[in-house]
Amino acid sequence: MITSDELHLKQIEINNEITERAQKLNKFHEPLFDGVVNEELFLNGKPKILWILKEPWEKLENGQSGGGWDLVKKLLHEGWHSNKGSYAIMAYVSYSILNGFKKYSDIPYVSEDANVGNSMKYISYINVKKFPGSTTSNMDEISEYYLEFKDILVKEIDLINPDIVIGGNTLQLFFDDLKLKADNFNKETWSAWWYKNNNRLYIHSYHPNQRTIKKEKYVDDIVSVVQNNYYF
Repeated sequence: MITSDELHLKQIEINNEITERAQKLNKFHEPLFDGVVNEELFLNGKPKILWILKEPWEKLENGQSGGGWDLVKKLLHEGWHSNKGSYAIMAYVSYSILNGFKKYSDIPYVSEDANVGNSMKYISYINVKKFPGSTTSNMDEISEYYLEFKDILVKEIDLINPDIVIGGNTLQLFFDDLKLKADNFNKETWSAWWYKNNNRLYIHSYHPNQRTIKKEKYVDDIVSVVQNNYYF
């Protein structure tokens, strides 16, 4: 079994690959790094959750370059206090899975209970696009970045070796490379398709900050899929 130090060093190696690839592509921004938030907590936790989203958001002025910092080590590890946005929804889902599958209505706000936000320290999180994005993603652009970085993205997943993979409208990009097919997925819960393969549960869902369904349904549907289909 990999140790926390080994996991950390291997993630640094991947970050170096990302930097080298970014320089070759001559992007305006530096890459933003992701991966496991806290190696020791992640490895000692159960289940091991990986979120895959489209792109990181960074507040930049017009014409300003960004990136060059570690998203999970800076933002998610240090914590944030907003009850809205992607990170809050991810925290509610992760907290519920790690704490007896609580309903959304029974979970305190991030700003009210530090344990809810701290649940993010037990997870891993990667973005398909490794550069700063806007509040609205362009899926064609995200697909292009996937093609540019798919070998590194798959390497990240192999390193993290999660029990549960939650894709926020991203999992379809990985189907061929992870040997998955849309027909494999159980679609009884329309907001959270799922497929279990080699003891790994894949959940194909909306982006956590979407407006298609209410937050309560989004959280409860994903949690229900895990509760009913992953045993640990």
